[in-house]
Amino acid sequence: MVERRGYAVIGLGRFGSTIARTLARLGHPVLAVDRSLARVEAIGPEVAEAVQADAADRGALEALRLQRFIATFNAIGDLSASILCTLLLRELGVQRVIARINSAQQGRILMRLGAEATLYPERDMGERVALQVAAASTTITAQIELARDASLLEIVAPPVLAGRTLAEVDLRRRFGVTVVAIKRRPGERGIPEEVIVSPRADFRIGSRDLVLVAGKNDDLLRLQQARV
Repeated sequence: MVERRGYAVIGLGRFGSTIARTLARLGHPVLAVDRSLARVEAIGPEVAEAVQADAADRGALEALRLQRFIATFNAIGDLSASILCTLLLRELGVQRVIARINSAQQGRILMRLGAEATLYPERDMGERVALQVAAASTTITAQIELARDASLLEIVAPPVLAGRTLAEVDLRRRFGVTVVAIKRRPGERGIPEEVIVSPRADFRIGSRDLVLVAGKNDDLLRLQQARV
């Protein structure tokens, strides 16, 4: 079995070049590919390999030996070129293809062609911004992405939770989210700092408690904005 290392990024626009540079900064070998020589030369000093190639040319893709990588990012913005590139990558036996999409329809097309996952940068960034703006009603102290549209948040108890029990709020029914743990901070009714994992339904949440909650980003946003 061939040991796969590093990543390939095809399409070095703003989105693709950001992926390539980030992976390289994290210490991963990265092959950056684009039709534009200027883009290839610009990113060359920052990645392990940078190659000018046409992703619609089967021979050019085959010469890159993309099967050696853990995953290949198809970050091409043009729909027709992206579809053709995805099809060629799968025909060449590339195991993991992660494609950028500009619409849900494009995502369905690429998934049918064999893309393992799709990235929707404009929508995903919008969700992140919305979650951050929601801090006007609650304070986000930590966020971990669980999937493209789901997160694990640590937030100061929002108004809908403060002073109430989990049973009274009924988060799963109302918001579709789950409380994973609660961190009680020092000073809350004289109780020292402690962490309650999988709190019981009769647990009453204090206004200064930190709540670790998991769910879809849209549902988490609704929770943060709820008042009662």
